Amino acid sequence: MAYRLKVPFTDIEIMQTGQPKRGDIVVFNSEKAGNRLVKRLIGEPGDSIAMFDKKLMINGKPILYEDNKHARRKTEYLENVAHLVQLISGAEARDNFAEVAVPQGHYLVLGDNRNNSVDSRYYGCVPAIEIQGKANKVLVSLDPENYSLPRKERFNKPLI
Repeated sequence: MAYRLKVPFTDIEIMQTGQPKRGDIVVFNSEKAGNRLVKRLIGEPGDSIAMFDKKLMINGKPILYEDNKHARRKTEYLENVAHLVQLISGAEARDNFAEVAVPQGHYLVLGDNRNNSVDSRYYGCVPAIEIQGKANKVLVSLDPENYSLPRKERFNKPLI
């Protein structure tokens, strides 16, 4: 309900309640991916976004990054939203892309685990109509490396 009120259990919109904004973690049904995805909103309609050496530029301005106690993570600042991103070098990593103009009615999204995320770098910008809501917390996170048991440290953890 962060962005629109719908008839329960349908995609029928009753009214608009807000607009997604940079830094939000959005939930969307990606037609191109054929799956429901959760990603951080980076680019709004009309923005120009580029990435050079794993660092974002929004509308020609570089985004601030700070080192973190974990060598693989940095704190990324998107206007008022500070959050951790994981930046690991890899053969398949898409660490660079030329300036992209976000079209009207679309958003550019990236995962916070940048080199293990299939996002706008692969599927392009997300149509606004596909955005279902805003994620605030992790309810349950399963660890595939530990027999898919729940990760206790992530239970009911805030995302932002």
